[in-house]
Amino acid sequence: MGRPTTAYVTATIVAAVIGVVGVWLPWVRKRPAGYRDGRPIYTAEYVSGLETGLRGIDPFVIVLVVAVVGVAVLARYRTWRPDIALISAGCLLLVVSGNTLRNYWSVERYAVEPGLYLLLASGLLFVLIGAGALLNRRVIPGTDESPDPRVE
Repeated sequence: MGRPTTAYVTATIVAAVIGVVGVWLPWVRKRPAGYRDGRPIYTAEYVSGLETGLRGIDPFVIVLVVAVVGVAVLARYRTWRPDIALISAGCLLLVVSGNTLRNYWSVERYAVEPGLYLLLASGLLFVLIGAGALLNRRVIPGTDESPDPRVE
């Protein structure tokens, strides 16, 4: 089995750092419900993602991206293929953050903040890194350690 390259592991770490920063930053900002005497009036409702820091599902996302980085790093010393783990984690991040984005974007009271976009970018990077490596092993002959049927 082919082992991950340094570029592969570095790209995985970059995607994880983007994900952790995206989790840390706010995902949404409330828009004023109205104005009185020129001052904005906000509703008192709580919305997940308003705050900077770790709350709600944030620790689980961090554990997920750290675990994926751990798998990619350990795969350099083992015969593991971390591509499926990257694709799975990326898809999970895309589904969760995409659903959250859709929910916030569809309501006029909220404005989406950069943290959610960074989380989407992290999920997309995980998918692209994993799928690119998987396709590279399947499409380009000689990149996998299995014997090439064309060479005798």
